[in-house]
Amino acid sequence: MPVHVTATPEPTPSDGTASMLIILARLEGKLDVVAAQHDARLSELTRRVDAAERQRQADDARLRTIEARPTVTPRAMWTGVGTVGALVVGAVTIAEKLLAG
Repeated sequence: MPVHVTATPEPTPSDGTASMLIILARLEGKLDVVAAQHDARLSELTRRVDAAERQRQADDARLRTIEARPTVTPRAMWTGVGTVGALVVGAVTIAEKLLAG
């Protein structure tokens, strides 16, 4: 709530009321500055949080795309290697029998 200091036609009291009003006016000004700085920092923080959330959503979408892509498991890889090895051994055995005979 702003405090307004107005001049009155009465003489300035000598009990320190005028100096107290000046002190209060200065305090109000300092509080306004602090409130404005806080609002600026809050706006900057909100901007950063929004940017981080947008980045998180983009990363999430990218990870979902990568996870949906089919991959070769180690089990499937070893099964393929074993099958190829068995076929080679079988082909060599058949070739030896055909050539020896």
